[in-house]
Formats: sequence, structure tokens, C-alpha cells
Amino acid sequence: MSQPARWLGLALTLAMFVFSSWMYLQTGDWVALVFAGGSFGYALFFMAAANRKQGKESP
Repeated sequence: MSQPARWLGLALTLAMFVFSSWMYLQTGDWVALVFAGGSFGYALFFMAAANRKQGKESP
């Protein structure tokens, strides 16, 4: 996965997290809370992938 794709994935998961959190606060719907948790998990994945890539490029 290219570096721009990682950043795009991270930006999209951040947007999903913010929207799901806002929706949960507005409605109290547990499904929105589950989506926020999933978005957080995806964000961790993309951040870890970006860190692994940077670690391989550094001497």
C-alpha cells in the first residue's frame, strides 16, 4: 500500500469516527457506537501500517 493510500485511509477513518461519535451523541444509538469503535480500530491499523513503512525506509 502506498503512503498516500495510507494517509487517505487514515483521513477517511477519522471522518467515519467523528461522524459516528456525533451520531451516537445525537441519538444514543448503540450501532453508531459500534461503528465509532470499528473506525478507531481501522485508524490504528492505518497508523501502524504507516509506522512500519517509515521504519523500513529509515537506516
